[in-house]
Amino acid sequence: MAKLKIFFPDGSEITHDLPEETTSVGRIAENQLHIPDDSASSRHAEILFENANFYVRDLDSTNGTFINGSKTESAVLKHGDEVRFGSVACLFISENADSAVAPEAAAIEEQQPSSKSVRPENFTSCSPTPRNKNSKDFSPLIVASAALIGIAATAAALYFIFQPPV
Repeated sequence: MAKLKIFFPDGSEITHDLPEETTSVGRIAENQLHIPDDSASSRHAEILFENANFYVRDLDSTNGTFINGSKTESAVLKHGDEVRFGSVACLFISENADSAVAPEAAAIEEQQPSSKSVRPENFTSCSPTPRNKNSKDFSPLIVASAALIGIAATAAALYFIFQPPV
């Protein structure tokens, strides 16, 4: 069974077992692999198991999917690969690695990604719903008020137009 060790920007980490089927990865909780970070898209990527290999496929995410520092649309995962979803770094661990690689498996499992998970300087969240609403937004109230005034004005105009002459 393969695993994905996830290193969050706050310093915490988790290890997720990868089943031999498709695993959705993203920011929303409906994904099998939930990454609660603004740099991850709602449905960021998929990890697939086909022909005895695990593959990662980007789902047109905003901040991209990277394997060992290179942006990718789709790639085969190998033991020890660093996978990055937006700014969240992960380490792919395959328990089916060749016996020649096995002595160093423990060292790879203990290693951390080459760089800290940090939000890129040019990062912009394109989520339709902001994560934190600290300020009050009166635009819906203004639009509704303008619509009501418009309806009232139209009704008054129609009333005076269709009044029989006196």
